[in-house]
Amino acid sequence: MDVARNRIAPNLLQLGAKNWVVIAEPAYPLPAGASVVCVNVPTSTIDTFREVLDLLERQGACVPRIWVSHELSAVPESRAPGITKHRDTLENLLLSRFHYAVNSRVIDMQLAQAAKDYRLLFIRTNTRLPYSSIAIELDTGYWNSDAEAEVQQRVEEMFPSAAPAASPATDSTPVITTDGIDTPGLLSA
Repeated sequence: MDVARNRIAPNLLQLGAKNWVVIAEPAYPLPAGASVVCVNVPTSTIDTFREVLDLLERQGACVPRIWVSHELSAVPESRAPGITKHRDTLENLLLSRFHYAVNSRVIDMQLAQAAKDYRLLFIRTNTRLPYSSIAIELDTGYWNSDAEAEVQQRVEEMFPSAAPAASPATDSTPVITTDGIDTPGLLSA
């Protein structure tokens, strides 16, 4: 695990809010662009995910918004030996964390859009299970959308003429209109 930490930490700790981390299976396609960094690690997706979460929690500047694919819940053990254990372990890690379970195409679209303006860190693991990749959108760890909404409301009250014609959304949660976004959680079918 030290090898993985040594490869991940220098890249991860440079990222801030609105950047993304993808803990990917070996065949996961990388988006094009100079903002994409790829690191290979000799560990499983689950072990790498734990390591990334530990590094983020120790740093404290960013919190993860975790994205996993709906398709993972539909992959049968007979086609991908080990998938059940992977799913169960991942679900336990997600229980107390903010996460989305969406169609993998939605995740791909989010990453393609993010690659245009923000940095993406791809960590390729040795897990060879379909739909096992995990995408993490980084959000500010010490400031949330409620706090931002309060500040924007106060600015509008204090400086009415300075308010923009249309206020931007204060919640950085993406609005998904294709294939829908499910309630956060549950990988099980």
